[in-house]
Amino acid sequence: MARNLSHSKNRLKNRGGMKRLSALTEPVVAHATENQGALYTQICSLWPNIVDDMSHWSHPKILSFAKSTRHNATLTIWVAAGRGPEAQARSQEIINAINMVCGFKAVGRITCQQTFELSKKIGRRLYDAPQNTSQTVSNDTSPSILNRLEQQTNDISSPELRATLIRLGSAITLKNGAG
Repeated sequence: MARNLSHSKNRLKNRGGMKRLSALTEPVVAHATENQGALYTQICSLWPNIVDDMSHWSHPKILSFAKSTRHNATLTIWVAAGRGPEAQARSQEIINAINMVCGFKAVGRITCQQTFELSKKIGRRLYDAPQNTSQTVSNDTSPSILNRLEQQTNDISSPELRATLIRLGSAITLKNGAG
């Protein structure tokens, strides 16, 4: 019986097939998230989704928790020079977005640190992010289609969901050639 148990463990360990996504992404971002943990890794990887347009001129630097806790952390973010006041003004919006993504009150405070060389510190070029199709779609969509989509989503109370559905509807309409 013990032999069968160890044999099945080896077979599970050596089986081919799909790997967890975290097993693939962790080695890629390991150097950037050393000693920070999974929560910091999640915030870094989802930063463009969390802060949207701010991701072009900001980046999370350090996530620090009070001793013996794993909630209500302080997140220090690097921001491009001159953008500190804007980042500070939007800090509550960022905190809410991060906590919504994490599913609990992970971050309670944001500290901004302005830097002149943000692109060198984060290892990528700024202001060169390619536009995704949802940003270009609304520019190419006729006003009548946008008006119809706005009327169809009128009963949705969440402005973010409504805007996303309008962008999706615009993309589908343009793809199908009905415009």
